[in-house]
Amino acid sequence: MRTLKAEMLEAFLQENPLIVDVRPEAEYARGSLEGAVHLPVKAIQHGDHDLPKDRPLLLVCERGAMSELAGLYLEAAGYAQVYNLEGGLRALKKT
Repeated sequence: MRTLKAEMLEAFLQENPLIVDVRPEAEYARGSLEGAVHLPVKAIQHGDHDLPKDRPLLLVCERGAMSELAGLYLEAAGYAQVYNLEGGLRALKKT
């Protein structure tokens, strides 16, 4: 898993990643990155998803910890193009 700094997000979006918000439903409902899909970390942990392996996955949460955990689960399941937004959405708001 690679870490993506908030200030690099705009350039990284040119690679057409699938943005996956791993926060609980209530937090996701308050807003996320444009185009993000919602997939709670529990679903990723249990393999209850059909995420593509052929494009980059950018995992986001509020602070970066849940998305990092989700990334570890995905790597263990054979995903190679996994990115975690360092500091989460809070870090993004600061830039």
